[in-house]
Amino acid sequence: MTLIVEAPSGYPDERRYVIDVVLREWLGIDYSLRLTGVPGLVVIRAAHETRHRQLTLPDVLFATTLDDWLVARSLPVTPIRYARIDSVAPFRRRVGFSDENGTLPILYADSTPSQAGESGAAIHLGIDIFGSVFFLLSRYEEVVTRTRDKHGRFPASASVTSAFLERPLADEYVELLWAAIAHLWPDIRRRESAFRLWLTHDVDEPWATVGRPLRTVAHAVAGDLLKRHDPGLAARRTRSLVRARSGPVDDDPFDTFDFLMTISERHGLSSAFFFMSGAPGGMDGTYRLSDKPIRSLLRSVHERGHEVGLHATYDSYRSETKIRAEIAALRDACHDIGFDQPRWGIRQHYLRIDTTETWASQESAGLDYDTSLGYADRPGFRAGTCREFPVFDLLRQRRADLRERPLLVMDSTLFSYMDLDVDAAAAHSKQIVDRCRRYGGEAVILYHNTSVATASFRAHYAALVAALVG
Repeated sequence: MTLIVEAPSGYPDERRYVIDVVLREWLGIDYSLRLTGVPGLVVIRAAHETRHRQLTLPDVLFATTLDDWLVARSLPVTPIRYARIDSVAPFRRRVGFSDENGTLPILYADSTPSQAGESGAAIHLGIDIFGSVFFLLSRYEEVVTRTRDKHGRFPASASVTSAFLERPLADEYVELLWAAIAHLWPDIRRRESAFRLWLTHDVDEPWATVGRPLRTVAHAVAGDLLKRHDPGLAARRTRSLVRARSGPVDDDPFDTFDFLMTISERHGLSSAFFFMSGAPGGMDGTYRLSDKPIRSLLRSVHERGHEVGLHATYDSYRSETKIRAEIAALRDACHDIGFDQPRWGIRQHYLRIDTTETWASQESAGLDYDTSLGYADRPGFRAGTCREFPVFDLLRQRRADLRERPLLVMDSTLFSYMDLDVDAAAAHSKQIVDRCRRYGGEAVILYHNTSVATASFRAHYAALVAALVG
């Protein structure tokens, strides 16, 4: 069955992008878009149907005037309104949402979205689903609101979605849309998507002692004893310092790569390890790709069926030149070792991403996907989704040839920013991943090799992965 979508003609590139992502890519529904609709209204009907069933939605964001586009006046009104699901979806039995109290945050909608309802062969949803999903995926608010933290990052607290960041709101909106479509056209079928857990690891510091000044290692040993109360870690760090002088690094506390790969393989998972290729020092890594142990590690990751990606340096997020040079260096190093990959991904160091520049630079450098889109200070759904999606360049008004795989949970978020213990961190992670599972998404998790340097944290990680796999 083919659906006809009739919509106003404003912002045609933005409109085509989000309708295609929602209907064709996520739901797998064939459709034809006609930009000849009634102003303020999107109408969906079936092609070649005589019963004249139709679904209507308000057109709010894309009704914004050119003068108001990408300025504060076009942001959702705050505080964000909530509507009861049974008021916006009289067919609620078909809809499953994350919030147990039955309410749905409203970004763009009719003035009274609760007046949505069903009448015979017609359904009206009071929420601007396409505009709201576009707002979330394109990171519209990050262009409008220039609040940044000390690392130049858009913080979770600056988002209009901060109160419900742990809900995949775009996915919820799409489920509401699907419920209405399936209610009107019971014979239509959607593309089913299977949940996937994707474990990723940024390689900032592959070793605790190799290439480190003696004073730095001594300070870390003191911390093992006095702060972490872990004499075993102190002894291991000291042993590795002595052994590293003759070449071996396998006793280094941060050399947890075999452990991380083994945990993934135990559950049939293929993980990704993101390596730095820029010059070490400053805010960046402590190694070079030419280091013999790094070459051995790259080879091991590939031979065991895992993925190698680029961990772009701290200042690269606003430099196409740096990203291009760094991915070229990584690919050359892998080629010299004897392998290539069909797909190359990137994660920006410190999750520094400026969507007006970084995505365009990554695309120009030939990257296939980015997986930096998560908040450092809060876990959750920064883009409102746990699904992979093509990015949209707001300033150039075009769909980019780059995919985004949103990051949901990072170890340093849980343990540094939120100061959780391992039990609370595991429970928090599982809650977010379970919400992702409900929508058949991809749960992207980041744990650094340095986070599992102790026996207790290795036990935590092994138990966490087992729980998340389900």
